[in-house]
Amino acid sequence: MGTEDLQIFIHTVTVKPVWVDRRRTCVCSAVAAGGTVRVMLSKTAVLASTLLLCACAPTVTGPVQPLPDLTVTLALPDPQRLRVIVMGDQGTGTEVQRRVAAAMQAVCAAQGCDLGVGLGDNFYPAGPRSADSPLFKTRFEDLYGPLNIPFLMVPGNHDESGFFGGDGTDARGAEAQIAYGKLNPQWVMPGRTYRAPVNTLAEFFAVDTSPLAAYLPVRRASERPGGPWDLAQRAWLTQAMGNSTARWKIVLGHHPLFSNGKHGDAGSYDGLPFAFQRGDAVRDLYGLACGKADLILSGHDHALQVFAPQSECPGTWTAISGAAGKVEGGKVGGRAAATEVYGQPGFLWLDVTPQMLTIRIFMVGIDGGIQANWSQAIRR
Repeated sequence: MGTEDLQIFIHTVTVKPVWVDRRRTCVCSAVAAGGTVRVMLSKTAVLASTLLLCACAPTVTGPVQPLPDLTVTLALPDPQRLRVIVMGDQGTGTEVQRRVAAAMQAVCAAQGCDLGVGLGDNFYPAGPRSADSPLFKTRFEDLYGPLNIPFLMVPGNHDESGFFGGDGTDARGAEAQIAYGKLNPQWVMPGRTYRAPVNTLAEFFAVDTSPLAAYLPVRRASERPGGPWDLAQRAWLTQAMGNSTARWKIVLGHHPLFSNGKHGDAGSYDGLPFAFQRGDAVRDLYGLACGKADLILSGHDHALQVFAPQSECPGTWTAISGAAGKVEGGKVGGRAAATEVYGQPGFLWLDVTPQMLTIRIFMVGIDGGIQANWSQAIRR
């Protein structure tokens, strides 16, 4: 089949997988000149066939249009102290999410919370496409509204689902969340990329990593790794961090730079074969923050992990808080960690002063009991 034939085939046959059971079997509807053909394929087969067609899909090149410097100014009461509760991968709608949310309320009542962070996968299996979806109420407002603090939110791969839940191919899911933020000031997401200074004590830099590690080529060719959008986000992060005068600089993104969980490090996610899948561009994006940011916060792996500065990223701590809605998988990688927790839901809590940034891990038991057995102080 020549290149011209391949193009004709792609344009005349559309394959859309619909998952029908827990064995990850799907019905593929292929609409062609002769009508609709339905065949049963495994998820592996769908991914393999799609990759054969799409792995070499070109990245669009061209002029890099700067991203707008979207800024949310958070003027909190105490300019000398900031207490932040950090959750990720919470949006399951399950008993685990509700239990962790209740524990977050208890910790905030006891320790104090001024600000929240949501590190993506705010909804499973896929993010809503409309700001008026009832999921915003049941999976955010009802659970975290009582905290009465703003949450800095970033999208994850499940929020940007396209062909199947979690593929990370369609930014329209993130755009629905941006629209919702205009309806509910507690959900802070003015764009997929933005910054949030808190007085002069700290500044948060939110990035969208989903198009940079999607399982399939993303819907918008200009947003593929190495394309104009990727380069614009890198330029924005470099300039925003370079201009910041905040005492502490913290980067927020869904995918981790380092992880001993099942997904692994950026640049080798899940042992996948293609650069656009395995997160090479995520590694390159975070690399711009290494030595400039004090902390990079991520989710994606459903665990709690903290890493001291690594040789690949000197001067910057990294942490994963991805256990607020589900836990799965144990330790896979062998990277030295300051601490790591698998198989138990929980969240992080940060205490920030001009002299010190303290990271504390809270774990939540089946009975709702809360255990805090580890903390780390990063000093200026």
